[in-house]
Amino acid sequence: MDPFSITTGVLGITGFALSSINNIRSLIDGLQEAKDVLQDVTSNLEAIQHPLSALKDLQIPDSTTYDETKKDLEKTGVAEAVNNCGQACAEFTKKLEQWTKHSSATKLSLRDRLTAGMWNKEKIQTFRTQVSSCRAIVQFAIGSAQLVILIRSENTSTTAREETKKQLLVLDNSIKENTELIKRKQDETLQRKKELESPEDEDEDGGAQRTLAIQETEQQSRVLEAEQTASKAVSKIIAKLTIPQVTNAYNNYFSGTNSGIQVGHSTGTINWTSSRT
Repeated sequence: MDPFSITTGVLGITGFALSSINNIRSLIDGLQEAKDVLQDVTSNLEAIQHPLSALKDLQIPDSTTYDETKKDLEKTGVAEAVNNCGQACAEFTKKLEQWTKHSSATKLSLRDRLTAGMWNKEKIQTFRTQVSSCRAIVQFAIGSAQLVILIRSENTSTTAREETKKQLLVLDNSIKENTELIKRKQDETLQRKKELESPEDEDEDGGAQRTLAIQETEQQSRVLEAEQTASKAVSKIIAKLTIPQVTNAYNNYFSGTNSGIQVGHSTGTINWTSSRT
């Protein structure tokens, strides 16, 4: 019997989301000023696309493992994260296209538009948060599924099974580190919100820009909470397996220019990279 496979469509990830992520990545790469300011965004978008591409290459040996893997992935909220990210990318693409449509020496430069004004700054920070959180959710969810499938496979050798369990332990530690990072981001977001709510000077626009900026910080908090929920779901998936304590040094090998932990075998490379945007 041919092995089963899970596609993005099976999980509920839309083609619109995937094309939106690809479109804005291409657009930013073609705009030098945008590329300079949003370099972290493009790297996170790339980190989203790689594991999604590897998803279709997962070889699931039986229907029971397929059902369990699909259910685990759905619990992580990976589809919602990618679809929301895709929508955010589509909206931001329209802004970039609008800002560059009638550019001239007398108009505000793209770089200025990306960095000027409290609302613009928080709006862009919201976009950064959405992309960064989506990247973390995708990498954790698909990376854990990839490893769990290998552990459950009857054809996996004892040595490969033990090595896979070690990688699961590394992934679990990365999730814990990311949880601390989320907490720091939440604290920073809360601090910015407090500062916006207690202005030292009166606003010329009656506080309209400030109100919009506060709403953006609230949106950032919701995105971070969703990332936290997804991380907990992946931790529960890992906890269902018996992971031995590793006392010896374990080397991780990386491919390309990305950094992070590699969680994969012949099914493709998925890299974990922490982000501090």
